[in-house]
Parts: sequence; structure tokens; C-alpha cells
Amino acid sequence: MVLTQVEAAATRTLNPFRRTRAIAEHTLREAKDDITHLQLLSLFHALAACETALSRDPGSLAERLAGLRAAVVDLVGEEWLAANADHPGVRDFGLLDGTALLSRLDEVVADLLRTRFLRLAA
Repeated sequence: MVLTQVEAAATRTLNPFRRTRAIAEHTLREAKDDITHLQLLSLFHALAACETALSRDPGSLAERLAGLRAAVVDLVGEEWLAANADHPGVRDFGLLDGTALLSRLDEVVADLLRTRFLRLAA
């Protein structure tokens, strides 16, 4: 996933991934196992790397976003993604490409995490 378009507002805000962070923080509080906790920490590190790249090193953003995608896949699981490929949130995540805006990425990743973790809690 190489996202090349950055909204001007994204470079001014401190948290362009606020939806993703909110769902991930909720999941961290509710998660019962250490593996999920570690995977969530990896996701938080990837989010921080993207935010740092936005403010200090925009040239490294594509690489950081690839790391974010990898952290998301690791967290939700490739098997779960394959088993739920028909779900709109999973489909949207699979369709992200280099033309997506950061706000769209935040929305899609947050929806994916909500589907994966909050659906299980319900």
C-alpha cells in the first residue's frame, strides 16, 4: 500500500489516525491475551511512525504506511481477513491503493478493527 496523497489538514493535525487510535485503544483495554497486546503495541508504533513522517520526513511516508498496513494485517490476522473477505470493511481494506487520502485510510482501518474486535465482544 503506497499512499501518495496527503491532505493539507493532515499535516496540521496531531492525530490524523484518531479513529484508528480510538478503536485500538478500546481493543487494548478489552484484550485478554498477551499476543493481542503486543500486536496492538506494534500498531501504535506504526501509527506514531506515520505521524512522525508526516511532520518531519514526508519522503518516508510511503514506507511508514506500508509498515502500518503490515501491523494491521498482523493484528487482525491473514486467516481472519481471508475468512471474512466478503465483509465490506475487509473488502475496503483490500482495495486501498496509492490514491487513498489519509482520512480514508483512517476510516477504513478503524472500520476493519471495529469489525474484527468489537464484533467479537458483542
